[in-house]
Amino acid sequence: MKAATKNYIRAVLMMTGMVIGVGLFGLPYVIAKSGAVIGILYFIAISIIIFSNHLIYGETLLRTGLRHRLAGLAGLYLGKWWKRIAIVASTLGFYAVIVAYIIMGGQFLHTLLSPFLGGNPLVYQVVFFAIMAGIILVGLKTIIFSESLMTVLEILGVIFLAILAATKLNFSNFLNFNSQEFFAPYGVILFAIAGAPAVPEVLEIMSRDKKSAKKAIFWGSFIPTILMAAFAFAVVGLGGEITKDGISGLGIIFGSWVSYVGAAFGLFAVATSFLPLALYAKEQFNFDFKLNGVFSWFLACVVPFAIFLFGTKDFITIISFSGAVFSGFEAFLVLWIYKRARENGERKPEYEMRLPLAFLVVMGVIFLLGMVYEISTFFT
Repeated sequence: MKAATKNYIRAVLMMTGMVIGVGLFGLPYVIAKSGAVIGILYFIAISIIIFSNHLIYGETLLRTGLRHRLAGLAGLYLGKWWKRIAIVASTLGFYAVIVAYIIMGGQFLHTLLSPFLGGNPLVYQVVFFAIMAGIILVGLKTIIFSESLMTVLEILGVIFLAILAATKLNFSNFLNFNSQEFFAPYGVILFAIAGAPAVPEVLEIMSRDKKSAKKAIFWGSFIPTILMAAFAFAVVGLGGEITKDGISGLGIIFGSWVSYVGAAFGLFAVATSFLPLALYAKEQFNFDFKLNGVFSWFLACVVPFAIFLFGTKDFITIISFSGAVFSGFEAFLVLWIYKRARENGERKPEYEMRLPLAFLVVMGVIFLLGMVYEISTFFT
């Protein structure tokens, strides 16, 4: 296999692994709350705007240079104050997501190993964090290798669970419509399919074939979204007790063995998202703030672990707020930076999106309204 083809596959797998994360497990729960019809509309609309956002982020990096992350781009194109705001928002978003990963990763590890080793979930959450944080210290090459292997297993796992749930579909479950919970899926779906932190890593892997980066970003966004939608709607169609983790309810219907298979799949999904996200956070501290590697790792990994120890353990609350507020703000910032980069970028990019201004404005309004709504409901 040619080196360019290998890098292309690695790039797609990197992004796929980044996107399919802990948000997947909250999708059936929130879609069941609002109803499948509302869930489908959300999936279509959010997928379109997030795919576009990923691609214009890639174009912006190509116009600027690959050694920047979002905060650095904000500093270049929007000024030092926006750089500070971006780093605060991005860091809080990273921390919220990593906390959710620690919670669910440890719970899945507990499901798999506690029958043999005993112990409570907190012990396994600490072990999960220690393994993931150790891998981050090794570097990108090891992350690419583990990402590729685990993402393939992850894809097989979600396909298996979706097919299993589909064997007992009750199509009447797709007809539910609850207007009172119309906004319930927004934050979780946005959280689940947003993968902007993986875009710089995709471009780095594709550094010798930047012209193919657009396809890699698109397929790295499209494949996981289709897989997650298939899983979520299969579980909703199955009916029964749809739990917040999306897995234990399957065990009630199909038997405890499904809980073990689901936990193994969940562990892979969480791990393949934790790795590139924590690497992105580490490199943001390293590249944009010139901090040394060890201290950058400490800020990216150890600080959110401390937050986990003293914070909430409800991952649905975490990912809904993080998706609507932090992912929404990040996506809005990408739009603004993109506009400036088209006017002041340092180089001609290998691809250009040429999206209508009206479409970009609609995207921005959606992100801003989502942020306002989530914040207003969170504190009421």
